[in-house]
Amino acid sequence: SGMVNLGNTGDGLNVNAAPNTVIGSTSTGSGNLISGNQSGVYLYNNATGTQLQGNLIGTNVTGDAPLGNTYYGIVISDAANNTIGGTTAGARNVISGNGNYGIYLLGSGAAGNQVQGNFIGTDLTGSHDVGNLLSGIAIGIGASNNVIGGTGSGVRNLISGNDETGVLISEVGTSGNIVQGNYIGTDVTGALPLGNADDGVHIQNSASGNLVGGTTNGAGNLISGNGWSGVRITAAAFGNTVQGNTIGTDPGGTLALGNAEQGVSLNGPDNLVGGTEAGAANRIAHNTGNGIYVGTGTGNNLEGNPVWDNGALGIDLDPPCIKPHDTGEA
Repeated sequence: SGMVNLGNTGDGLNVNAAPNTVIGSTSTGSGNLISGNQSGVYLYNNATGTQLQGNLIGTNVTGDAPLGNTYYGIVISDAANNTIGGTTAGARNVISGNGNYGIYLLGSGAAGNQVQGNFIGTDLTGSHDVGNLLSGIAIGIGASNNVIGGTGSGVRNLISGNDETGVLISEVGTSGNIVQGNYIGTDVTGALPLGNADDGVHIQNSASGNLVGGTTNGAGNLISGNGWSGVRITAAAFGNTVQGNTIGTDPGGTLALGNAEQGVSLNGPDNLVGGTEAGAANRIAHNTGNGIYVGTGTGNNLEGNPVWDNGALGIDLDPPCIKPHDTGEA
């Protein structure tokens, strides 16, 4: 029936060194229901060129309640150039209700992967919380140059309702990853909060050179309604860029959909928030704490951002009283 957990004790699908595998498709009825297993889909050992489209991973067959895989929805371990989702509605995977991360990209060989057009942490309609137990997407252990979303039509991921962070980027050597054009913490319309319980995006543990947003048309993320900060950079993460995002409002910048702590929180060196070129400015408003908070770290640049109607200061530099989640701890 697709409503009862009869999971395999191992993974639902395990792809080992087999290139160009297709799991699901955009055709009606061709998507798989992959739920109740150890992990839903596990790609590793140079399993390159895999396409995952149209699947329900971690929910029941109607996509409205969890039937989670015990660990991860999708794992890509040291495998490059795979595609999760696509640019049409039929390509969308719903990756929700799993017991750990919804999607986990890890290892230096996990490069050039694209995650596009998926609902991660919500139901099939993008309106209700069916969150993964930890982060929606995690990128770590040296995974680099992966793209979450993008600037084209149909590439937006909805990453909301997860029980920890929307997107987590972590560890030394995890660099060059791009998070663009996504809705993180709202429903599919962008007008209602459906927050991740922790931060919208968290970059930590010396991860460097990652981009959240960008200056081109459509690159900015909507990061609103989350339980901690919109974007948090901690634990010596350095050289990361946050540009062109809308943080704490709806897409039009009019409705108050604030994150429950800071709009952007920095506890690491040499990061850039905004910039002087066209399209670089972040719009940061209606967050419960400060618009931008800088606790530790030198050489951070805060440029060109309109910051208004936040609950505390617009920009707060190393205040004497630091909230618990902004201490720089992971």
